[in-house]
Amino acid sequence: MSLLLCVWVASFFGYLGWKPGFAYNAQRYFEIFLLGCLMCAGSMLPVRFRWTHFWARLCIVLLFVMALVVGAAENRWLAVREGLQYLGLFAAILVVAKARHHAGDYSFDRAAYIGLTLFCFGCSLIVLEGLVLSISVGQLDPRIVFGAFVNVRIFAELQFLTLLLLPAVWLQIDSVAWRRFVFLTAILWWGLLLFSGTRSALVALPFGLLVLGLSGWGKNPIWFRVLAGQFIGGVVVFLGLRVAIALMLDESLWGKGSMSLARASSSGRLDMWMDSWAHFLEHPWFGNGPGAFACFTSGLPASPHNLIFLLLSEWGMLVTLLSLGLALVLFILLVRRLRSAKEVGPLQFSLFATLVAVFTASMMEGMIVAPLQQMLIVLIFGWAWHVFSPESFAPLIGKALRSYRVRYVVVLVTFLGIVLWGVKADLSLQKTLLVSPDGVVNLSYGPRFWADGHDHCTAWHIRYGAQ
Repeated sequence: MSLLLCVWVASFFGYLGWKPGFAYNAQRYFEIFLLGCLMCAGSMLPVRFRWTHFWARLCIVLLFVMALVVGAAENRWLAVREGLQYLGLFAAILVVAKARHHAGDYSFDRAAYIGLTLFCFGCSLIVLEGLVLSISVGQLDPRIVFGAFVNVRIFAELQFLTLLLLPAVWLQIDSVAWRRFVFLTAILWWGLLLFSGTRSALVALPFGLLVLGLSGWGKNPIWFRVLAGQFIGGVVVFLGLRVAIALMLDESLWGKGSMSLARASSSGRLDMWMDSWAHFLEHPWFGNGPGAFACFTSGLPASPHNLIFLLLSEWGMLVTLLSLGLALVLFILLVRRLRSAKEVGPLQFSLFATLVAVFTASMMEGMIVAPLQQMLIVLIFGWAWHVFSPESFAPLIGKALRSYRVRYVVVLVTFLGIVLWGVKADLSLQKTLLVSPDGVVNLSYGPRFWADGHDHCTAWHIRYGAQ
């Protein structure tokens, strides 16, 4: 693993350089680097996942149909890039699940608990710093407060992925000092979510908790009490922030951007959903091609902010039905596992509620398109995979382990080689499209893959004047 990892690090930075010139590209760039490191580390894990015949056949059918969609796409490389992205994320998720099996539940969970807590606390400090900066110039500007996350929705998506895990962290960590720190982090995290005014939180989090309550009510009541305590503390933080801002800026206590489903604007979502539906009707079976929504829309957003509409418009009906069927079967299995267990641990509660909340939020947000969200999804989905299906993982020894490692390294080296070549091509083309001859950068900040979701859409640049 050490040799493979060193080769990957040297190849990545030696071939591609330190980082791209566009700010958003730096996140995507280092995400690809970290995913490569994670998959290199996976080569040394003496663990295999045992596929059942049902799952193996279903995944083969799904991969075959996805390959047909990619082959039928008009913009071939854009489609290949999207397909490779999903394969890479799936491989990284599987590595995380294997890592938990190899490291042991206690060691892995403790490291993940500490890491998630520090991550949430650090993001809270970043937002509070933005808030102080905004107040110092005499106004409450969300673009300043949440500027480090490009958009307030990006910040909220990180919270959907982490908030419901904090009760399990508090319950299972064994240090009093750490419990206090976790509680402080949780109330800051809840308070800033309420402060952000993100409407999707009014649907995603309550729905996740509702499904959890219907599936496992009474299995672990203390989890709900801890969550309620953290939320109440968050409300206190939110009210404290509002009062302080009202006094310092002499404005209304509730201010602008309050969290309400009654707000008139859909923030352009209805238009994007209508666009994606129209694209689906043009090519109902195989869609317009993976990643192509950015090329066919006249707006800056490069994703329809709805997972089902995204699949329909870009991948077509067959992939959408297979994906939703797979998700439904997994959901049924998870519910059965919760209901059949005599006692459910707080981690299972947290992960189940988080998975439901993430899927619900994906009906209103681009949950899987931003780099940081994707890295958290890799952690949480891989974590949940092993927590809910530990019996599917088995150790490898002897000749079976050696054979597995040889196959793994051959496939991985081929995959990472294609990734390096593709990243180089992407960055070169993007520079051509987004930088005018006089050096002016034309950047829309409608992120989908790189800095601009339209980086491979030459016709879009010509039609809408991006160059």
